[in-house]
Amino acid sequence: MTNVINRRTMLKTGAGAALGVGLLGLAACGDDGGSAPVAAGAAGSPKKGGTLRWAVAAGNATQVPDPAKAGGTMPLLIATNCYDTLVRADENYTLTPALATEWSSTPDALTWTFKLRPGVKFHDGSPLTAQDVVYSFKRILDPALAAVGLAQIGPYLQASGIAAADQSTVKLTLTKANAFIPVMVSHACFSIVKDGTTDFSKGNGTGPFTLAGFDAAARTSLARFDGYWQDNKPYLDAIQIVVIAEDATRLQAVTSGSQDVVDNITGANTLLLKGSVEPYMLKHGGWVGLTMFGDTSPFDNRKIIEAMQYAADRKKIMSVVAPGIDIISPDIPIPPGDPFFPSGMQPRPYDPDRAKALLKEAGVSGNFTFDVYAYEGDKLDTAVSFKSTAEAGGINANVITWPHATFFTDIFKKKPAIGISVARLHVSQALPRLYSKGGDLNITHFSNPQFDELVSQATATADEAKQKQLFSDALTLVNDGAANVIPGWEGQVYGKNKRVQGLDASNGAHMYLAGAHLS
Repeated sequence: MTNVINRRTMLKTGAGAALGVGLLGLAACGDDGGSAPVAAGAAGSPKKGGTLRWAVAAGNATQVPDPAKAGGTMPLLIATNCYDTLVRADENYTLTPALATEWSSTPDALTWTFKLRPGVKFHDGSPLTAQDVVYSFKRILDPALAAVGLAQIGPYLQASGIAAADQSTVKLTLTKANAFIPVMVSHACFSIVKDGTTDFSKGNGTGPFTLAGFDAAARTSLARFDGYWQDNKPYLDAIQIVVIAEDATRLQAVTSGSQDVVDNITGANTLLLKGSVEPYMLKHGGWVGLTMFGDTSPFDNRKIIEAMQYAADRKKIMSVVAPGIDIISPDIPIPPGDPFFPSGMQPRPYDPDRAKALLKEAGVSGNFTFDVYAYEGDKLDTAVSFKSTAEAGGINANVITWPHATFFTDIFKKKPAIGISVARLHVSQALPRLYSKGGDLNITHFSNPQFDELVSQATATADEAKQKQLFSDALTLVNDGAANVIPGWEGQVYGKNKRVQGLDASNGAHMYLAGAHLS
């Protein structure tokens, strides 16, 4: 192992474990597992011009165009196309340079240095400097802002640890070691803004498009920025984004030609993308399942959770949720094939008799009945499919359909059992966020000091073999102890007109449109 963790090592070695040496919604349709996003048809030669019409499933009047608060689809499209991060990660978490051309760490993973790309300009024409990066990270750490990235980076970095070594160099001195800082700051919520910016209604980023109009609940307009740092990009003149909440209406919009791209295509709707339209997909877009409060009766009884896991016919459930993909999984948030997936770990088989026996051991008399909440789409498909397979195991899931518009205000983190889908996260983010004490996405209320220590050790070491073993041990604790049923993985699927080329998606609804064009 070299004495410095650096960008060259990461780019040579590739995804997953190699990132460890160098170092956060969703949708479903399938291929044979290649790493590149799937889309039929050959790309045409890029040409300038045209307006891309884009329909998203979700809009919310409370959302803002500040990239540090980008959590919903519309703000994420703004963050990924009006701003830039220091580093970019693809769907397999292979890192490439963005605003930073080089990055390195001390051997103890406590100090990270980022060297900035020369010649980058903000939309107002001012040059990018290290002070812009310092300001951007310090505001993310301000609790008053309630930035999306605070929960991830806050445990490792304080404002006093952020410094500009010179005009083109930034140093992050951590409070505790983290070998995965570059993959963390590749998320759009860590986008770089101009020093001193407080008003984001017009935007002033370094991205390929400027913000020309914003109505969080209805529409957003982006316009080409001719001073973008990537030569000859972007190709499009403009992007018009509208909200179409109803799944069938959104699908009809792309098949009829009134929209060029639509997001959140799930279930059997993926099979309707044909003729002049086609799917564009990240195969391991995210996992679907049921999550329960593991510290709340009756879900604090481990035998009941195991009964639910054995009562899930994973193949049948995923054939409904993600037809054609056929990726079933153990009850962990890492897909098969991920470099950190535990060697030899298998999904629990469908065994209704064993489920009944476990319920009896748990003291359940007769059938076990519980309420589970979900909203239309993959979440509801998962819950309803589980209900149909679990009945043979003596489990009656009372599925309650809830409106999407109020699910995350009235149900999420409030009701003990929900149907959910979670976008793929790198293991260094998935485990602490979903299962550590205090994790911002710990919707199973999982608590295990041994797990927390394993994740802490895995995150701190730059030794690839140790990372794999420690994360594997932590994932085994999740599989054996967390109150969730994760039958499998679905794609992050967009429907697009075949004339749309050059889309570049990554995990967590990150869509980069600098290279998009109309053939």
